[in-house]
Amino acid sequence: MGFFDSQQQSSIQVIISQELIEQILRVCKRLQNKDWGARIVDRIWRNLNCLFVPETDELNAEAKQIFAKQLIPSEEILIYLTAKYGEADCFVSGNLELIKVIADFPCLNPEEFVRQFMTTL
Repeated sequence: MGFFDSQQQSSIQVIISQELIEQILRVCKRLQNKDWGARIVDRIWRNLNCLFVPETDELNAEAKQIFAKQLIPSEEILIYLTAKYGEADCFVSGNLELIKVIADFPCLNPEEFVRQFMTTL
């Protein structure tokens, strides 16, 4: 997909949001350090074909509705809405069981995604 080399950037569009960036930074800081997280986010911006989904009033209103219905854990709501508002063809996560409950797009774990899409690039 081009993560390690911008010269190999693919046509696959990666949908991101501020919430995803913050989660990446938070996890990286816990696992290694904040500099490692910053390098990963920088590489995402430079090397991947990104679509940024901003938090709009409409998105936030839907987030409140989902939160009130308790359909998925609150920490997953903005992640789900990033995929939805970015019109994702599929959602890739190691924690996708929670999203599958309400998603109307295919949800794949990383191994499934690689098997289905990365071998054809």
